[in-house]
Amino acid sequence: MTITQLRYIVALDQFKSFAKAAEHCLVAQPTLSLQIQKVEQELGFDLFDRRKNPIITTKLGKEVVEQAKSTLKEADKLFEIAGQWKDEPAGNISLGIIPTVSNYLIPSIYKKLQTEFPKVNFRISELPTLTIIDKLESEEIDLGILATPLKISNVVELALYYEPFVVYYPKETKEKSTTVSMKHIEKYPLLVLGEEHCFRHQSLKICNRNALAKIESGSVETLKRMVDMGIGVTLLPKLAVDKVSDRIVPFQSPEPAREISLVYKKGFYKTKILNKLTNLILSVIPKEYHKKEKYKVIGVSIGQD
Repeated sequence: MTITQLRYIVALDQFKSFAKAAEHCLVAQPTLSLQIQKVEQELGFDLFDRRKNPIITTKLGKEVVEQAKSTLKEADKLFEIAGQWKDEPAGNISLGIIPTVSNYLIPSIYKKLQTEFPKVNFRISELPTLTIIDKLESEEIDLGILATPLKISNVVELALYYEPFVVYYPKETKEKSTTVSMKHIEKYPLLVLGEEHCFRHQSLKICNRNALAKIESGSVETLKRMVDMGIGVTLLPKLAVDKVSDRIVPFQSPEPAREISLVYKKGFYKTKILNKLTNLILSVIPKEYHKKEKYKVIGVSIGQD
């Protein structure tokens, strides 16, 4: 039984499809199927019930899969320890990022990831907070980038930067002041993201509104377009604003802000990649956002993005 065969078994258990598992493992489907059959012959029992659609892992198969995950983790750790002695980090990293951060961070760092991590294979997914937490727990992803603090016992939070909230006004209706308070905003209908986004809940906390907002949307860009139509105002993450406009106004000091962190499950061992990735992200974030002293950090409600 080989490490490669164990990876095939774990992939098939995860995806419940030979085609999807083969695609994930970057091999031909017949190759993956043949190797799993060899393991079953070696063990003397079936790991998967192929008569079902999707494929079902057998009772004994589940025990083998769990042991395979443990073995693969230890094998990866050996490779990582060896990699610490090399000039360049190597390996695989699966990264989950919440949508309200990925829309500006990924375009800023993607090319740098390729040049600064030539031997690291990054898999990047845009996911809501709760999904990132679940996938960290099940070890389907290695790292998450999201709003914190989460205060989850087995999750480590490495705070990266603090991003202020700003107000986006419709044309012709912006207040003349250079900063805004709650009193300014209450004159207008508030437009927010949908229930699955924690940015929505943070926005409602800032505005002290317990009632439903007038419009809920799935994307920041949709909210901006609705504001452009004169329907109301919305709050935006400062770094998602790609140009200067007199319709984008900061809050009065102390500005409400969200804490953005790299998170990982306790026991994460790819420290060389983690440290280099941290420095890379900070290099594209203005230094004025690296410290929280001048901000009022708005908490996160677990269960949303």
